[in-house]
Amino acid sequence: MNKLLAEKVAVVTGSGRGIGAAIARQLAHHGAKIVLTDIDDKSIKSLESELIQAGCQAKSMVFNVADFAQIREKIDSIRNLFGRIDIWVNNAGITESAPIESITETQWDRMQDIDLKSVFFCSQAVFAVMKEQQYGRLVHISSMAGERGGRGSSASYSAAKAGVINLAKSFALNGGQYNITSNAVCPGRTLTEMAKGLSWLTDPKDDPKLTIPLGRFGTPEDIANAVLFLASDLSSYITGATIDVNGGLYMR
Repeated sequence: MNKLLAEKVAVVTGSGRGIGAAIARQLAHHGAKIVLTDIDDKSIKSLESELIQAGCQAKSMVFNVADFAQIREKIDSIRNLFGRIDIWVNNAGITESAPIESITETQWDRMQDIDLKSVFFCSQAVFAVMKEQQYGRLVHISSMAGERGGRGSSASYSAAKAGVINLAKSFALNGGQYNITSNAVCPGRTLTEMAKGLSWLTDPKDDPKLTIPLGRFGTPEDIANAVLFLASDLSSYITGATIDVNGGLYMR
């Protein structure tokens, strides 16, 4: 049976845990040669071993997406692992639940650096690689908060994730002539380690059976399924789009 991503090389940032790890597993199990990147060497080494044992081709590399001086050098090193980069998933990020009146300039700048600025400069560097190849799939993990504003998450997070949606469109507009697509995925309330500090997880008023049409919170695998579609040639005529994966909690 032909696999969706056979012979493709995929990179997932922040793939040491949660949504990133689920995306990496899904892409690898559908045939991609996967490059795992994270600031946590132990977590990606563990996932690398897991995938290799499952018969996948996987390599790991420590990569701090907010170390802007090193991005191009790191991406060159990543390309050298398998000789090309076909799929790049901008997943690495942080969140917080800070009252709007208490966000400091330091908090704001850190959020923008990690959740927005890194997405642009990683994509910019990878765009050059994909342009040379005349092929590429950029997938950017945004958030429902980037579409409707943040209640359980901070305003700084919402602003950064709104920017990610616009960047997806900008790269789509510039990449089409080179067979490069660029799309965003907006998870809703998803059960991850990072979500543990957010209010919706424990607030009775946010019971998913009452608030979410599909009656449950999302899982990392739900997000990974959407990324798989956008990373594959099943979505070859889709670019500049935003796919909502939120169980119907927010409908545009």
